[in-house]
Amino acid sequence: MENYTYNSGPQLPNYMKKRAEANAASAASAQQKKAAGDTTKKTQSGKKTTAASNARNASVSRNGSSTHSAAEMQKRSAGTAQSARSVSKDTSSAKKTSSSRNTSASQNAGASSSSAKKSRSTAGGKRKKNQRRKNLLKVLLAAAVCLVCVIGLIWLLNRESANNIPTDIEAIMNTKKTFRDGVKLIGVDVSGMTPEEATGLVKYAAEKKLEKVAITVTMEDASWTFGASDLGMGYDLAEMFADGLAYGRSDDSGVQDVFAAGAGEFDATYTWDREAILRALAQLAPAFNKDATQPYAEPITDWESEERFNYIAGEEGTALNDEATADLIEYALRTGAFETTIEPVVNAVLPTMTIDEIKAYTQYRSEYTTTFSAARDDEVKQNRLFNIRKAADIINGNVIQPGEQWSFNTVVGPRTFELGWKAANGISGGKEYTLQAGGGICQPSTTLFNALLCAGANMDPDADIQIVDRRAHTIPSDYVDVGLDATVDTRGIDFVFQNNTEHPLIIFAEVKNVEGRSSRYQITVYVYGEPLPEGITYKSRSKITEVTSRADETVYTKVTTIPTGYQQERIKQREGYVAEAYLDKYINGELAESKLLYTDKYKGNPAEIDIGTGPALQPGEAVPEGLVPVGTAPTPADSRA
Repeated sequence: MENYTYNSGPQLPNYMKKRAEANAASAASAQQKKAAGDTTKKTQSGKKTTAASNARNASVSRNGSSTHSAAEMQKRSAGTAQSARSVSKDTSSAKKTSSSRNTSASQNAGASSSSAKKSRSTAGGKRKKNQRRKNLLKVLLAAAVCLVCVIGLIWLLNRESANNIPTDIEAIMNTKKTFRDGVKLIGVDVSGMTPEEATGLVKYAAEKKLEKVAITVTMEDASWTFGASDLGMGYDLAEMFADGLAYGRSDDSGVQDVFAAGAGEFDATYTWDREAILRALAQLAPAFNKDATQPYAEPITDWESEERFNYIAGEEGTALNDEATADLIEYALRTGAFETTIEPVVNAVLPTMTIDEIKAYTQYRSEYTTTFSAARDDEVKQNRLFNIRKAADIINGNVIQPGEQWSFNTVVGPRTFELGWKAANGISGGKEYTLQAGGGICQPSTTLFNALLCAGANMDPDADIQIVDRRAHTIPSDYVDVGLDATVDTRGIDFVFQNNTEHPLIIFAEVKNVEGRSSRYQITVYVYGEPLPEGITYKSRSKITEVTSRADETVYTKVTTIPTGYQQERIKQREGYVAEAYLDKYINGELAESKLLYTDKYKGNPAEIDIGTGPALQPGEAVPEGLVPVGTAPTPADSRA
């Protein structure tokens, strides 16, 4: 094999560099001993052939020449160096490779030694640089691990500290922990203080905040303001103290109180009493509450009109919704709006009835008519007509509400001359007629009584229309059947009834001239309200069950004011009666039921005659009016005056 010189190159490791230096020294020694020939050394290879074997000396001749010029040796040496750099990438192959070196001229050996030294110097510098980088990376990695461990330890320590913050106020007051920098409680900077040290300042701030509470409720141009005491307000500091102590000791310190201005600021927990709020609002109810106006029927008392009612629509009312308004106040307090204005919730109150319902319950129910005479030239009878009309006008259009009692004397009032009533006949002493203020008004009361009977009234307490108080005259009336009269007297005797229906009763009364009879009049009373069931009508009637004659009971009295031989009938004789009053019920015109209402007794009275004992009349002297000869039989009076 030809002489071969191995150039380690700059990238070889130390053990290869040493081997290359030894090989170079051997080559120089051999060159000095053998001037002519070169001994070739075989290259031993292991599993892999080094890149240096690929850089064989270019001096080997294809024809077996053993002699090479110095220039060719240098060229081969340069190629060997290049190959050595390539071989340095695989150190394990270089270990197993044994180089065969050829003895060359001293010039070539010197060149090889110089190249090897340069290569070793370059490789050593790069190795040191890489080692420094590795060491730096190791240091940085170790520092990072230490930093993570420190952060984790701090987090664990802080977390444990936050979990140990007491929550009940007693424990909070006893803790020695202090608030971190930046903690404000109700605006008070408590940095570095313990809860006990901060309590006074914080309580003062809470009290001052409650003093500013002003919840104003407005209505149009009126307003009412409630303070903390009106609303039953108070405060609790425990949660605020706990949150303040935890701030800066846990990982959630960025969370702030919703009432506070920023992180680290906390407010107290404020409380209020809903019942106190409702009590405060109850004081406002009269100002807000207004009853709805129900639709109603307005009676038309003008008999020129064919209509009996004007129908008036109802109006909505208002009512303070105290529960909903209390909710608004609580929301304001809950969101920290301690100084604010609230518009109360006011509900509309609708009428409970409609116009159509009112119309349905203002229907005709019954009527009753009585008649009387009033000659134009009879002043007393004309006065009676006046009194009847006056009473009828007063009761015309009267409305009796459900459950209400109606009194004739209360409505019509006292009958006196001063109040405009005129003198007409009225029963006096139970057996005669005398001129009285308001005489004749028993006819309107009697007509009303019978109109109510025809509307279904009776004396039963559970009747739709109950006759509460009714009395008979001592003398039966001539304008109604015996037993169907109802007397009244301004001094106490009254006629009273009660409306037990669910709707108003309306009374109309009309006095008019009987057509075709100038001196004959009639009074008609109408009853309106909830109509009677369809097909149902009522009629009043009476039945005389007993008549008592008083003819044999004449009372004679001697008087000196009447001439002897004459007498005067002062009280006419009247028979006595017993009469039963009935209410007949008809269904579709057929009598279905007769109800006995009561039994009346009219005692009647004997005649009372004055017998004259005075000076006799002189011949030719006129007999005074009203005197008749002694012994003239009594004249029975019309029992129905």
